[in-house]
Amino acid sequence: MKVDKNIAYFIGVLHSDGCIYFFNDKKRNRTQIRLILQIGTKSIPMALKFQKILFDSFNRTVNLRKLPGRDAYKIQTSINKLWDIFQKWNTSIPEEITTNACLFGAYMAGLIDGDGYVQIKNNIKDRRVPQCVIKISSNEPLVQVRNLIRTHVGCEVYFEPDKRSKCIDTCFYISKKSIDFAREHILPNLAMPYKIQAVKKFILMKTEPRKI
Repeated sequence: MKVDKNIAYFIGVLHSDGCIYFFNDKKRNRTQIRLILQIGTKSIPMALKFQKILFDSFNRTVNLRKLPGRDAYKIQTSINKLWDIFQKWNTSIPEEITTNACLFGAYMAGLIDGDGYVQIKNNIKDRRVPQCVIKISSNEPLVQVRNLIRTHVGCEVYFEPDKRSKCIDTCFYISKKSIDFAREHILPNLAMPYKIQAVKKFILMKTEPRKI
């Protein structure tokens, strides 16, 4: 299957907020493979984009279902017939994405919408323009993502413990080296409005500092 920007975004969400699990269906005497995306209310725009890609690319009509008594929603569908495709994406980044800056930007947008956050740091003591750091939280350092950011974006990446959890954040700044990549390849693929606005706001501050 051809990997385009929508598929690259989809895989980014799969690698952050999504999961694939197997269970033994005793009634049908077979192993069922299911794709699940479970999110909070804030992440509904991301889930709707994920849902649309499932329909447009895989002809799967799925519901975004509210979980009873919880501020959470779920998409769930069987992917037994699609496993030949999904098994290549389950735990690794496809080569099409690793070798293409445009597709990698879309993949990054999926990661950021899923488990990332955009932080604007107002350090007014020694900087006229604030700093913007993008952090992607995971159970372990995203070493391959770090290496690909260095390759395609040309900026440094560091890891730090997430103080709110036991996760590790993979972090990079939007700087002179990375601002064009963020504007051209990440921003157009984001679906979460408050993350879009934060990145847009910083890019404006960075490119038009006199308006601060």
